[in-house]
Amino acid sequence: MKKRFIDPFFPNRPVKDPSLFEGRTEQIDEIVDALYQTKNNNPKHFIITGDRGIGKSSLLLQTKILSEGENSLADRYEIDLGVEKYDFLSSWTDVTEGQTLENLAKSLLVDLESTVKKIFASLKFSIDLGGFVQIEKNANGEKSVTDIVNEFVKSLKTIYENVSKKSKDGIIIFIDELDRVSVSSGVSSFFKLVTEKLNRENINNVIFVASGITGAIQKLGSEHASIDRTFRDIPLPLFTEQETKEILVNGFDKIGFTFDESIPSLSYSISSGFPEPIHILGSEMLSVSTDNHICEEDFKNAKVKIVTDVRKNKLQDILTKAGYGKYQSILEAMAKYSDVNVPLEYISKEIKSKQNEFSSNIGTLIDKNIIRRVDRSVYAFVDPLLKEYIKQFGIIKIDK
Repeated sequence: MKKRFIDPFFPNRPVKDPSLFEGRTEQIDEIVDALYQTKNNNPKHFIITGDRGIGKSSLLLQTKILSEGENSLADRYEIDLGVEKYDFLSSWTDVTEGQTLENLAKSLLVDLESTVKKIFASLKFSIDLGGFVQIEKNANGEKSVTDIVNEFVKSLKTIYENVSKKSKDGIIIFIDELDRVSVSSGVSSFFKLVTEKLNRENINNVIFVASGITGAIQKLGSEHASIDRTFRDIPLPLFTEQETKEILVNGFDKIGFTFDESIPSLSYSISSGFPEPIHILGSEMLSVSTDNHICEEDFKNAKVKIVTDVRKNKLQDILTKAGYGKYQSILEAMAKYSDVNVPLEYISKEIKSKQNEFSSNIGTLIDKNIIRRVDRSVYAFVDPLLKEYIKQFGIIKIDK
């Protein structure tokens, strides 16, 4: 009888256990330096960027854990902390799609105040959000970014002065998926003005640490050109084959499984270096295995199970969202290609159309987050498992 075990892979949530976090050594080193500089009155705000599913939230969470004194991740990668451990107070805010600037500012303060009072019950203070309500609107019915900044910093200063009594290294305000806030809201100007005002008020141990999709800094820069001087961009590349292997080996070792030498390479060819497919493959290979060894047959069975059961509905939805006719033909051609990255020339040949005849279709598929541009005239699936789904079930052959 197969023994039950705790699954060491988790495709549907950020990595919380530092011992299960793999890769990103260079980025972790950059983050540690930002913590060190901030502790020493040289604030370094930064944003972790990358494609959807690349592991931004996981690294953001590991940053929070590290900033609160858990050193195991830095120790494992032999990264010098510069101190024995960090002791920041941190809050976490998840941004919602279309959130207004005023609502974001108030959410950041409420989440921070809640964290402070949870940790330091003895601190008796409160922030007054009524000032936001009193801000007058202009002729367009909008509130001034400057007025919102002033109210925000006033309340943040109250919190900071209270936290300073507790000998913390400082305050870190974590913001997940900052790119969900519309650029037109003035969010770039907000963070630029807030950080400048904090500097003038000599509040140098408070930083904003955010995550956002690839191009988030450039998107924010369209509203305020100097935002890249406020937030240091820490981009996350796709995992290498070696890093993919490390994730799988670490997971298999946790529960005493062995594996064929070919398994990491096969998994990398399917995952394209994205963490989520690596984790889901690892999890399903363990699920279908009948012993304590992962073989190529387990890999094949896991791959089929993922596209016919575990992820079938989600992949079907993506395929439907793509549209019909030429959109489906493009995806079918990409699924046929032997490599992850598909040249436009190959797609053109497969669908028997000149490149300028379907360039708008390619653009739409990119806008819908179904394919991504890897290089000039080279494309890949955003979700690499969609390729396996199309190979298994084919495309939608209804011309609408």
